[in-house]
Amino acid sequence: MTGRHQSRRAVLAAVGTAVGSLSIAGCADTDSEWVAADPPTDAALEAVVTTADGAYAVGEDGIVLARDGGDWTVRLERGLGGAGDGLRSAAVTSNGRAMWVAGDSGALGYYDVVADRAVDFSAPKEKTTSWTAVAAAGLAGDERLTAINSSGELLRGRRDGATVDWSDVIKPGSGSSVTDIDLTPLAYGYVVDTDGGVFESRDGGVSWSRIGLEGAGVDFATVAATDSGRVSVAGGNGVVSTYNGVDWSRTTLGEQPIAALARDRDTALAVSSAGVIYERGFDGWAELADLRPGNELRSVALATARSPQLVVGESGTIFERRY
Repeated sequence: MTGRHQSRRAVLAAVGTAVGSLSIAGCADTDSEWVAADPPTDAALEAVVTTADGAYAVGEDGIVLARDGGDWTVRLERGLGGAGDGLRSAAVTSNGRAMWVAGDSGALGYYDVVADRAVDFSAPKEKTTSWTAVAAAGLAGDERLTAINSSGELLRGRRDGATVDWSDVIKPGSGSSVTDIDLTPLAYGYVVDTDGGVFESRDGGVSWSRIGLEGAGVDFATVAATDSGRVSVAGGNGVVSTYNGVDWSRTTLGEQPIAALARDRDTALAVSSAGVIYERGFDGWAELADLRPGNELRSVALATARSPQLVVGESGTIFERRY
């Protein structure tokens, strides 16, 4: 083990202890703490998701990490096809068996978490610009896919076993850059952009209509939806806005931009880029922990039977909620 890695381990251990004490003393759940993990990388981690095989994180230079028990291991060191293109986003099929990833230079493909193999579909429709987000819905092998790029273009696909049928590229937004996307199993789709726009599709991404948010005055960075068609969005003003199919409601969580959201029917997590985690329960939103990680956080994931709640970010930062 290198001296650099030993130093990083010591720092993370100290931070984890401090965070644990902080969360026990001052936050909503007195029976849990957020602990800094020690992954085998200092690469920036852009996304974390939960699969049928546990949690995975992806990021800089195409790295793919898997959480094996309580440890993190490298599954792909250089991304799809070994090209080393950075991965910016990840999404999981409804049965959790395939994790789709997307990123720089048109990188796009999936990692079969059951077979432990990557399949490369990079540069579909000869698109080599950076994919900023990817979404998936349906069972692995027959999933619907949507990816958006840095030009605000949206690409739909439908997988049929070993092949993907790609549709023509469209632009669903207002002309501003589209920043994030989410799909639900019931064929709802949502995208957000940098002009306060939220767009909904009820036909799997074929057609889109704007559903908000008038007067938002904010660059939206993240969107999360449930299979009931309910959606939450957030971005640069610390506000989470939630749509129930008819009306919007807004909750101000803080002054720092919200970097990522994750939600299901009953709960939700939001994390600011500065490291404050918020949780929504039956009584509304509350601050859960102030991690003070020293690195910008990028993504958050809800807990499953195989993995805890997680946040990831720059410099290989991973925090796990433990009880």
